[in-house]
Amino acid sequence: MNNVSANLNIYFEEPNWICEYSRKNGDDIEICKIFFDFEPPTCDVYKYFLKNFNNLTFQKSKLESEKTVLL
Repeated sequence: MNNVSANLNIYFEEPNWICEYSRKNGDDIEICKIFFDFEPPTCDVYKYFLKNFNNLTFQKSKLESEKTVLL
């Protein structure tokens, strides 16, 4: 059975606010970035995802999934 998780980060990177949504399904990590010209309130981010989630474009992350190795 695969573990599924999602993470949402919002941060400022000159000149835009970036909303980075990542989802992990097993060993696959996919990321979608959305750019805002202003600091988005939580309610606006929620409304955006409700309205546009099916149209988001996800890309495979270049980072490999971290695995713990016991020696």
